[in-house]
Amino acid sequence: SASMADDIPVALGALADFAEGERVDVAAMPELERYALALLGQLDAKLRRAVEDYDFNAYTREIADFCNEDLSAFFFDIRKDCLYCDAADDPRRRAYRTALDTLFHALVRYAAPVLVFTAEEVWQSRYPGTDSVHLLEWPDVPAAEADIERWQALRSLRERVNEAIEPLRREKTIRSSLEAEVTVPASAPEADLEELFITATVARGQGDEVTVSRTAHHKCGRCWRHLPDVAEDGGLCGRCDSVVAAMETQA
Repeated sequence: SASMADDIPVALGALADFAEGERVDVAAMPELERYALALLGQLDAKLRRAVEDYDFNAYTREIADFCNEDLSAFFFDIRKDCLYCDAADDPRRRAYRTALDTLFHALVRYAAPVLVFTAEEVWQSRYPGTDSVHLLEWPDVPAAEADIERWQALRSLRERVNEAIEPLRREKTIRSSLEAEVTVPASAPEADLEELFITATVARGQGDEVTVSRTAHHKCGRCWRHLPDVAEDGGLCGRCDSVVAAMETQA
């Protein structure tokens, strides 16, 4: 599928210069990474069953659904900010790139029988001159524990937030979710909701409604987040200021 063909190269690009010294143990990863790897473990089990049953339609559909719903629309979307704006040695960024490396090695093997040439091209792009991807064996997927039911609730709430933001985007009241201040039900699970929803702020209300308004915070010129510590549009937030200062010192 187009999604499979797109997502493996996306992971490849994000893994430029990844080295073993950057690797983080699964147990030390943030909850989001552990959840993504737990989903990969579920996918692995489904694909093994599909192969045993010679159900190759299910095999390709499961990979495509994982790439579309779990990676592109969720995990990759949330972690773009971390990948591009965190310091290179930030533990969260290191954990994300470690998870990406695990996803890459699994997906390129899963995809090889159905995206024969693309899988080979991607493998040789990362490991030029090595043996063919088609000589590799089934991946060893690390065990990762996550509260799947809790994450399903968070993802359902994320969909409600996106649905509430969309009319304001159509009306051009806001241009992106980063400009949105969101109120969610008080019963919402505890998590870094601003990160998960990619919004300016998230507050808990009294009822069950999700409401959205435009933030008055200024926009960071580097990460584009609207934050209270940005003095004026185009200025830098505290995180970006620290990262840029460290980069200038190293230069």
